[in-house]
Amino acid sequence: MNSSLPRFWEHFKLPHESIEENVTDRSGSYQGLKEEALYTGREDYLRLFNHPLTAGTLVDLGCGAGEGCLLYGSLFPDRKAIGVEFEKARIEFGQRLRTQYKLDNVDLILADLMSDHIPVGDTYFLYFPTGPVLDRILHVLYHSPNKFRLIAIESHGDLIPRLNLENWLTFKAAVPLHATRHHPDAHLYEHNFQERDSSLLPFELSFKDRYLLIKENEELWIGNSRGLEWTCDDRFELLTPPRTIFWKNVQSISDGKDFSALQKLAIALRNEGELEFSTLNKKIIGTIRKIIIAPSFSLEFSTGEKVEWKQILKIKKGRKLCYVTS
Repeated sequence: MNSSLPRFWEHFKLPHESIEENVTDRSGSYQGLKEEALYTGREDYLRLFNHPLTAGTLVDLGCGAGEGCLLYGSLFPDRKAIGVEFEKARIEFGQRLRTQYKLDNVDLILADLMSDHIPVGDTYFLYFPTGPVLDRILHVLYHSPNKFRLIAIESHGDLIPRLNLENWLTFKAAVPLHATRHHPDAHLYEHNFQERDSSLLPFELSFKDRYLLIKENEELWIGNSRGLEWTCDDRFELLTPPRTIFWKNVQSISDGKDFSALQKLAIALRNEGELEFSTLNKKIIGTIRKIIIAPSFSLEFSTGEKVEWKQILKIKKGRKLCYVTS
């Protein structure tokens, strides 16, 4: 084990701006962030990698250009480092450095953490925001048959509180960070094999297409679980429709197979964006927000108006006819 940077580390200085020019603007890419915001500092990497709880194969989830993996692989030739990143420009740069310096114990993988395989490791590294991708990562790690450690550095102010909800992770140590972050310490956790608490069910749904039947003010309406994001306590933000809910108001969860044909149509049309609705006495142009199934089947629009479905004569998307009453 080395306590200082390898002599050749200066060659790993990333031409950050030139790499980021080729990064896409899709959700989760964090295009445009400065290097110090996107990556962990080298001094903090050393503190964490040399910690006695860090051992075996390191898996960096959301590794960027793989700087941490390359450093870990060079510090510990007898260990393995695996980085996963979904932006091609970043991962290809890291792969070139890996080949140039013959770091055969480092693998840098182009993959989407929302859907692809997550490698098996002994130590996982997360410098990550909360949200559905994190929920999917924790879902996979919870089901791992192996004991592992998890290193977490706060990204946007709520990663540590989010991880502290997971009863199958035991907090083991705090490591002070040199760089200024939302939380001054990195937190190290260990997989304890406890059964996951039932209160964590919402986090199992945020990366899946399920339908939440939510009761508010005597109305029962349909929300989509994909994109569901925890804010605090019992409060969550829905992506579809954009709305704050309290989990205590969720009456049931459905895969949608039991919905009527018209309810399924309304769900599909909600994803279409702006539509034109013709009723008996007016036209409404807007998007569908709430799909209300009780006390009567109704739609609430982005305009704030509510209309019972039986009053809708026609729905159009531009020139395309989406629905006409029989």
